[in-house]
Amino acid sequence: MSTITIRKATLKDIPFLTKTIIEAEKSGTSTLSYSTIFGLNLNEIEQLISEMLLEEVDDCELSISSFLIAEENGFTAASLSGWLENASEIPSSVLKGNLLNYYLPRECFIKAAESAKYTKALHIDYIPNTFQIGAGYVEESFRGRQLLGLLTEELIKGLTAQFPSINEIYAQIFDCNTPSLKTYERAGFEIVSTKISKENDTINYLPSLKKILLKKDIKKSEQKINNLNK
Repeated sequence: MSTITIRKATLKDIPFLTKTIIEAEKSGTSTLSYSTIFGLNLNEIEQLISEMLLEEVDDCELSISSFLIAEENGFTAASLSGWLENASEIPSSVLKGNLLNYYLPRECFIKAAESAKYTKALHIDYIPNTFQIGAGYVEESFRGRQLLGLLTEELIKGLTAQFPSINEIYAQIFDCNTPSLKTYERAGFEIVSTKISKENDTINYLPSLKKILLKKDIKKSEQKINNLNK
């Protein structure tokens, strides 16, 4: 009988979290932005992400504390991150940027400048004082069990329990990430905007020319459920 356990990530999960971040960045394609933008190979990227996670900086997409882990019969099967944007009064993009500035050599930023106009075309700012869902990944042998949906539900429960006054939760995904899009829509998220790059060369740096922003109004969703149960 299959037993699924949800827990918070710890330092020992760094290899799996590193894989999660890499696979989420690729969004089902072969394009990895850490490589195309910074000119790094896979081994260098794995080392970079692992070192940044070891810093244990909270409130951003590179925070161990932002991840939940799903285990099935004792095996690590999936993970998903989420955080309150601007919780420490510092934007998560600044926290991530500080980590990159510390660990990456200067030549990586020179390389990144070449792609800036393409990556900016699909950039969507995080909204302060809202929940954000970050990287998610399900190990191939555990797919089809709706683990990402289960992690999304547990992540929302944990965040709302910690920050009960916050009502909005967002997720950003590339349109090629169909499994994640379906998962979030099943969880009550709605597409609120779509950003499309007019620069065809964007595809040389990012997985797609289109990024989708999804939103869930937590209290509205709870009200719908309550009305259905009456």
